Amino acid sequence: MLREWRVFQWQEALGSGARVALIGLLLQATWLASPALAAEEPDFHWLNGTNPQRVAPLQTGPLTWTLLVDTYYGQALNQPADHTVFPTTTAPRHHEINLNLGLLGVEVTEQEGLYGKLVLQGGNYVDAIFGADPSVGRGAYNSLAGMRTIQQAWAGHRFPVLSGLNVVMGLFPAYIGLDSYLPQENWNYTHNLCSDFTPYYLQGLMAQLYPRPELKAELWLVNGWQTLGKTGEGFGLGYSLNWRLGDRLSLTHNVLGGQLGADPTRLRIFTDNACQWRYAVAPWPGVKHLALAAVADLGHEGASGQVGGQPATLFGGGGLLHRVVFNDQWAATLRASSFYDPQRLVALAPPGATSGGAPLWAGEGTATLDYSPSPWMLYRLEARHDLANTPYVAGPGGITATPPDFRLSGSRLVLNATLRF
Repeated sequence: MLREWRVFQWQEALGSGARVALIGLLLQATWLASPALAAEEPDFHWLNGTNPQRVAPLQTGPLTWTLLVDTYYGQALNQPADHTVFPTTTAPRHHEINLNLGLLGVEVTEQEGLYGKLVLQGGNYVDAIFGADPSVGRGAYNSLAGMRTIQQAWAGHRFPVLSGLNVVMGLFPAYIGLDSYLPQENWNYTHNLCSDFTPYYLQGLMAQLYPRPELKAELWLVNGWQTLGKTGEGFGLGYSLNWRLGDRLSLTHNVLGGQLGADPTRLRIFTDNACQWRYAVAPWPGVKHLALAAVADLGHEGASGQVGGQPATLFGGGGLLHRVVFNDQWAATLRASSFYDPQRLVALAPPGATSGGAPLWAGEGTATLDYSPSPWMLYRLEARHDLANTPYVAGPGGITATPPDFRLSGSRLVLNATLRF
């Protein structure tokens, strides 16, 4: 409307010949100067698994600090007597106001050539994720007491190769299954099943190469499948490719393989693939953008030679998310995901339970409403329903009782507040 008004004013003051020429010049100048149309750096803060904050406010010289406090109140409609919500890694306590995750971290960001980060953590979330590490307790000096308080700790170097090369060693997040380790970075508060059943962290060596600014390739040499130490004698090998096209589309392909399970004689190969598409920008009044995200995972595990107690098997799952961002304050997301794991090789195991059980198919549907009154504060209301083909969801008797009480389905509501600087 502003462009049309300016042209109309000048039309009244000019003759027809000069009017046409000047209108053309004005329209061209306004088009080039328009913030929406001018050339800008692609903005990918809308992606699931990415911090939506555009500025890091806590900086001290070459260091950038992170502070995160993630609190919640959860209500499981099955009313488990022991207050344990299952299956989940996020907000795992029922009818309590509790701390899901607290973080304090520092990263080297402005020191040429140096690359490193340390993030300390605590909360229910840590128990749910790190408590299932199969490598803990194998030998000495490898316990949760020494490692569970560390979310990330890596150090390395940046090299001026192509658009950038980073080589780091330590403990780092694994973006397998679409979701980020940090719930605040995801479109939903709880995780989809592909994320909850696959690694959230890897420990080892990682090399990141950017052939072009929009293309990233990673190589991994790691101790195992979400393990701090090793369960066998081999290493896990993997890679990740991420290609971002414009500011509307992101494609990710991950592969992780090796002796990754508790049985060192069995070899596992797993592929994780994700597509995120912001398919509409300002399609209607009151809607900022619309976006879709999809994830598809497939794994195979079998014994090397004739050794191993289980036959070879396939497992995997998928998920679909749809997000509506109304403005900088309000957004909503619908999600559905499922996972099939016939030998329960990677599915979440209840606390204190041994691996194994009946072939498992699990599914969930989730609806999330976000309200962010400032870039540093996020409130969320989420409703989720879980179901399975065999009793797998926490029932009224609780899953830590004797015997544990599992049901075929269950629903929950979660109210979350997250502060992040």
